[in-house]
Amino acid sequence: MTKTKEISIKSLIILLGCLNGLMPFSTDLYLPAFPAMAENLGTNMGMITLSMSAFFAGACVGQFFNGPLLDRFGRKNPMLIALALFFLTSLGCAVAGNIILLCVFRFFQAISISVCSVGSRAMVRDVFPVEKIASTFSTLSLIMGIAPIIAPTLGSFILLFSDWRGIFIFLSVMSLILLIALYFFLPHVTKANANYSLKPKAIVGNYKKVILTKGYMGYAFITALASAVLFSWISSSSLLFIGILGISKQQFGWIFASTASCMIVGSQFNRLLLRRFSSYDIAFWAVGMQLIVCCYLLYTAIYSLTVVNLLVGMCFFMLFLALISPNSMAITIRPFTENIGSANAIMGVTQMAMSALVTGILSYFQNGSAVPMVITMILLSSISFNMQYVLKQKTI
Repeated sequence: MTKTKEISIKSLIILLGCLNGLMPFSTDLYLPAFPAMAENLGTNMGMITLSMSAFFAGACVGQFFNGPLLDRFGRKNPMLIALALFFLTSLGCAVAGNIILLCVFRFFQAISISVCSVGSRAMVRDVFPVEKIASTFSTLSLIMGIAPIIAPTLGSFILLFSDWRGIFIFLSVMSLILLIALYFFLPHVTKANANYSLKPKAIVGNYKKVILTKGYMGYAFITALASAVLFSWISSSSLLFIGILGISKQQFGWIFASTASCMIVGSQFNRLLLRRFSSYDIAFWAVGMQLIVCCYLLYTAIYSLTVVNLLVGMCFFMLFLALISPNSMAITIRPFTENIGSANAIMGVTQMAMSALVTGILSYFQNGSAVPMVITMILLSSISFNMQYVLKQKTI
């Protein structure tokens, strides 16, 4: 493990978790405001969901270019600039007068924060040895899990005193606080590398080297499928609980927190499982259990859609999801000792591209029920299960 003088390892993990958690916080905080935003901006819920797709698209584009920048200029300085840009684009979202302008600001907001997502994940590989990566990602998942627990509840609380624009003002303040913490406490673990070329030919060559690494793209795609499954739920949750089942915004916050809490439980359970089982085995069997839960959710969506039935199914679903993501991410970046930023960038691009595609398609097929969401989750989980089976056979 690489030692850092400026900050303890435990504090470093907390700070990295906060930086990595800003992206899910940016997607979950405004979920309770979807109905109010649709009314205020003169549009429908499907179009508001597209603002989330725009965010994913921005994160996808951003991470593609951020990887080489982080390998060239180190981790800290690019993340400082990114947080400053996130501050400005969050204010832009707060003053947006129509859905198009909101989507544009969300797109650039995601480009900026994607630097912190790639950089924080790259620092895990910088600092920790290979055998500790999966457990460290589980710890990061614990910290990141706090974001979806408190974000919708906090968003509902903000709506008691402000309209939906206050949510984006809060995000700008939050990014400013993180910028200050980053400046004073984050160490320069990876220095700028003047020998790393940013010429297009060199960047393409480095990306090609990463992509051709054995098993890399397979598990990067599995990680992306897990992300897409998560965001198919996130993008539909407000419509299902508030729009269809008729609960209040405040109740929605607590219900969403319940499902997110299961991710925290799952991430810590994963740390225990890693003492006895490999990341490959845990991720494979977790997807299998996830498919069983999907069958229950499909029955619920068609025959018995209630708050309790949907909540129970999603709690178990999130529990198993927390066993998939940290392990698939660890397997993906495990082989790399160089081009770490680029490796994390491609993984992030794949995640965001898949999430943007899935949420965009889901918004088009939304029919006022839970069926489109559940069918999407079944399809994605089935693909993941079959891919893991094939990749697992190649490692035996």
